Amino acid sequence: MSSFNSATSSPMPKANRLNAPSQPTSAPSPTPSNSSNMGGTKRKRPDINITYSQPMLTGTGESLLSKVHYALRYLQDKGTWLSFQEILNYCFANGEITDNVRHAFKRVITSHDRVEYDPAANKGKGAYRFKPKHNVRNADELRAYLQKRPNAQGISVKELKEGWPDAVKSIDLLEKRGELLVTRMKKDNAPKMVWQNDPTLTYNIEPEFKNAWHSIQLPANMDELRSKLEAAGLKPTSASKDPNAVVKPKEKKRKTTRKSGKQTNVHMVGILRDYSHKRK
Repeated sequence: MSSFNSATSSPMPKANRLNAPSQPTSAPSPTPSNSSNMGGTKRKRPDINITYSQPMLTGTGESLLSKVHYALRYLQDKGTWLSFQEILNYCFANGEITDNVRHAFKRVITSHDRVEYDPAANKGKGAYRFKPKHNVRNADELRAYLQKRPNAQGISVKELKEGWPDAVKSIDLLEKRGELLVTRMKKDNAPKMVWQNDPTLTYNIEPEFKNAWHSIQLPANMDELRSKLEAAGLKPTSASKDPNAVVKPKEKKRKTTRKSGKQTNVHMVGILRDYSHKRK
């Protein structure tokens, strides 16, 4: 028994303790599930629940701004004065509207820059009308509007049609009378821009002079036109260059060295004088 205790209690030799290999420890790896190994596809992680900001009243036509948009379209299509109740009945057809929404809707419509409000209309109850960019709705208003403009800038027909859907018919008639200058689209000849025109400045030329003007035959090509001009003593703008003309090279100007005059420090004569002979 004593020999067994001495054998078990004997310490390990130092060399063996130093040279004994250490067992590496590794963390247990998770066993893959059957769903991740099926088909060789990787298992997707569940999406993180992210809360994004949502706009208020996302239903169709439920927001106040959409109601204002419907009101503008309705006023533009009608083109006449409408009461607030008529606009309200069109935009809120279901009739379900609170007092807060009603007051907010009226406040926005009344102060909108594309809506004209007349508080005296409709027997003092007020009325609304669409206000286009150019407040023109007939031919007489168009002539007066063009005369009052401070410049001669043209007006887009597309902008005129905002408050005057039938503007094209009147524009064609005014153009025939010589009261408008009109530019048209190349595709369908529809009017594009209009300017004011004074028909009294139109001068009618007699047909005899028109025929004489159109009877003048122009040269068939540019070379013939150039020769005709040169024969008449006129210099054409597209005069051909003489290929035999000798181009004189430009003489390079010789660089002149700038000579600086003699510089003297007259004011420092006393300071720069040699006083070395006075040293002791």
